[in-house]
Amino acid sequence: MTHDVNYADILDALNRSGMPGSAAEMHGLLSGMLCMDTSVNRQQWLEHCFDAEMDDLEGEALANLERLFDQTRRQLFDFDFSFEPLLPADDHSLAGRAHALSEWCHGFLQGIGYQGANSRWPGECAEILGDLLEIVQLETVASSEADEVAYAELTEYVRVGVQVIHSELRSQEPRQLH
Repeated sequence: MTHDVNYADILDALNRSGMPGSAAEMHGLLSGMLCMDTSVNRQQWLEHCFDAEMDDLEGEALANLERLFDQTRRQLFDFDFSFEPLLPADDHSLAGRAHALSEWCHGFLQGIGYQGANSRWPGECAEILGDLLEIVQLETVASSEADEVAYAELTEYVRVGVQVIHSELRSQEPRQLH
């Protein structure tokens, strides 16, 4: 059994491959794409992230990105509430973690194709997406214990909000008759 990949694994994969981009934003993009289209596959996500540089991905870097795809898909579709945004560990600076959360939300909004307040979304989706847009725009200057608590609360809101969006969008899919 393989272990779940973490932020450091993906950051390392990007750095070793000389790939541009943010590990958090890539995962946000993936999560948004999977919420919008259950048929998205690894190749589509990787091509969207890396375009022409796709050929430079190989070895452990590619394996970690593929594992991230599988892990994220499993977390979203198993309905066991195990989904987690891919963010730096707590030993990183609060400002760095807050910036990564902002990048993650930006990627998610791109992946879901969010067009703003005039878009029609089922249930609580519009409110949650609007909140994610506000998180993208937050200043990431932070240092106090209250800021640490606020970051933890925002991260939990994002985690649960994505699961709500995924569930709401799945409930809108046409049911197939057997």
